[in-house]
Amino acid sequence: MTLSAPECAPARTRVAVTRTPGGGRVQVRTAVDSDPTAPGLRPMLLAADHRKARVSLVPDGALLLAGDAVRVEVTVDTGATLELVEPTGTVAYDMRGDAASWEVRLDLAEGATLVWAGEPFVLAQGSCVRRRTTARLAAGARLVMRETLVLGRHGESAGAMVQRWDAATTDGAPLLCEELALDAAALRPGLLGGHRVLGSVTALGVDVPGCGEGRLDLEAGGSQWRVLADDAHAARLSGVWEAVVAAAVR
Repeated sequence: MTLSAPECAPARTRVAVTRTPGGGRVQVRTAVDSDPTAPGLRPMLLAADHRKARVSLVPDGALLLAGDAVRVEVTVDTGATLELVEPTGTVAYDMRGDAASWEVRLDLAEGATLVWAGEPFVLAQGSCVRRRTTARLAAGARLVMRETLVLGRHGESAGAMVQRWDAATTDGAPLLCEELALDAAALRPGLLGGHRVLGSVTALGVDVPGCGEGRLDLEAGGSQWRVLADDAHAARLSGVWEAVVAAAVR
């Protein structure tokens, strides 16, 4: 499956967290660079202390529609911790032959931690999305992310998406390289087997004891958990997620 990216300029959301010398509250810088009429994600600071910040990514308009290009750039400085939350899931709507893109770029400095609790990403019938996550981790950095991909709303067929993960150390050593092509054909036996929901938890730079069911240990360190389900709530991997977050934020 090959999907072309939209030609419009992306709606770029930036979040950067740095620790303050002397032990004061972490500094959180946010920005949204886009056409004011273009929908995107607006970061809202929920809480912060001397080490950790919590930021919500709030949809600023209907997402995703044909031609939308969303980009999220996150930087976490040395020793800081950032938790990103999503108040709602995202629906990629019928794009009538067009496409949209969703790109995430993560840069974690030495000893930094990023926890991203993603909500369901729904590929409605007729949608067509290119989604990419690129992460760079310095020594001692920790990245944990939860993703739930839903192929079609209830009672309809699936849209199409190509999702790519590229995670590496700052020296260029690969940690996770993966590409998933998902559409209605993926629901056949031998692939998703009729299950329309794919839940994932990814933990890089984190040693998580136990949690063996659905676990894949990566060659360069880190782990990934996967589950197939018929409904989004059944694919949240809640117990795994809690264990991973507890191991990452210590």
